[in-house]
Amino acid sequence: MGFLCTSFMPLIKSYINKLSKNTFVRVTSANGFITIIRSLISAISNKVVAVIVGTSGIAMIGQLQNFIQISTLISSGGFNQGLTRYVAENRENENEISEFVSTSLIISAILTVITSLFIFVFSDFLSIKIFTLHSYTSIFIVFAFTLYFYNLNYIILAIVNGFQRYILFFKINFATTIVGFILTVGLVLLFKEYGALLSIVLAQSVVFFITYIFIRNEYWIKLSVLKHFSKTKCFLLFQYSSITFLAAIIWPIADMIIRTYVIKNISIEEAGIWQATRKINDYITTIAIGSFSVYLLPKLSSITDRNKLKKELIDIYKIIIPMSLAGFFLLYLFRDTLVMVLYSTKFLKVSDYLLLQMLGSFFWMCKVPIMNYMLSKGLTKTYLLNELLFALIYIVLCISLIPFYKVQGIQLSFAIYNLAYLLVNLFLIRKYLHN
Repeated sequence: MGFLCTSFMPLIKSYINKLSKNTFVRVTSANGFITIIRSLISAISNKVVAVIVGTSGIAMIGQLQNFIQISTLISSGGFNQGLTRYVAENRENENEISEFVSTSLIISAILTVITSLFIFVFSDFLSIKIFTLHSYTSIFIVFAFTLYFYNLNYIILAIVNGFQRYILFFKINFATTIVGFILTVGLVLLFKEYGALLSIVLAQSVVFFITYIFIRNEYWIKLSVLKHFSKTKCFLLFQYSSITFLAAIIWPIADMIIRTYVIKNISIEEAGIWQATRKINDYITTIAIGSFSVYLLPKLSSITDRNKLKKELIDIYKIIIPMSLAGFFLLYLFRDTLVMVLYSTKFLKVSDYLLLQMLGSFFWMCKVPIMNYMLSKGLTKTYLLNELLFALIYIVLCISLIPFYKVQGIQLSFAIYNLAYLLVNLFLIRKYLHN
C-alpha cells in the first residue's frame, strides 16, 4: 500500500498542479463555491415550501415556473446569449457596446409591453389552463406588471457575463439568492400555496433594484442611452435569437405537456414526486452548470483557430466528466438522507426515481459544451433542428413509456434522448472541426 501511494503521489500532485493553472478550473472553482452556497440556501427554501404546500403545491410551482420561462423568453427577445457573445467579442469598443446594450433594452421594452398586456387581459384564462382554478388570476396580474424587471435583470447578467466580470457576476447572483430566499419563506409562511406562487412573480422585481446597486457605476450604463438604437445591431441580435428562441421555449412546453399528462393519467401527487426528483437532481446540475456556464460561451466565441478550439473542448471534457460522475455518485449515496432533509416523508418515493434521472442528467451535462459550441459559432439550423427533433422524441418516448413504467418512464425517456443527442452531435461537431 505504501509503495502504491509513493508511486502515485507524484502523478496526483502533477495533475493537481496542472489543473490549478487551467483558467477553466479557476473560474469554475470560484463560481462553483458561490453556486454551492446558493444551492444550500435554495434547498432550505425548498424544504420550507415542500413541508407547507406538499406535493400538489410543488407541482403548481413547477407549472408557474415553466410559464415564466416561456413568458420571459418571448418578452426579452431570446437574445441574451447572443448579447453575451457580442459583448465578449467587442468589449474593447465602447461604441459597439453602447449600441448593443441600448438596442437590447429597447427591444426588450417593446416586447415586454406586448407580452404583459396579453398576460393581463387573459389572466383568468391562464389561471384555469395552468392551475385548473380561477383563484390564482391575481398571480398573473402581478406578473404582468413585474415582467420587465425580470428581463432587465437577465440583460444585465448577460452583459456582465460578456465582460467576464466574474466577481461582479458572483456578487449579483449571491445577493439575488438571499433576497429570493427571504421573500419566498416570508410569503409562504404568511399565505401558503398562494404565497409560494406570489414570491416567484415578485422576486425578480425586488432583485432588479439590488442588481442596479452593483452596476450603477459601470461605464456601459452611462453610455447606453436609448438614442443609441441600431438597426444593424437589432438584426444581429434577432439573428441570434433564432438560435435560442425555439430551443428555449420547447422544453418548458414539453415539461408542461408531460406534467399535465401525468396529472390526468396518474395523479397530481405523482407529478409532484417527479418535480421533486428533478429538483434534487438539479442541485448537482446547477452547481456544475452554474460553475462553468459563465466561462463557456464567451471563451468559445473568442477562439477562431480550429486546433485551439478542439484543444479547449477536450480540456473542458476532461474536467466535466469526472466532476459530474463524482457529484452524481455522492448524490445517489446520500439520496435517502437528502430526500428527508429537503422534503418530507411524503416524498420518500423520490429515492427510487433518482438513478435514471441522474443518468440522463450526466448525458445532458456532457452535451452542454457542444450546445455552447453551436451557439458561439452561429450554427443556427443545426441547433434548432436538434432541439426540435429531440424535444419531439422526448415527448413521444414519455407518452409511450409512462403507461408501462409510470413516472419512471419519464426518467428512462430523459436518459435515452440525452444519450442520443450526445452521440449524434459529437459526430456532427467532429465533422465541423475537420471542415
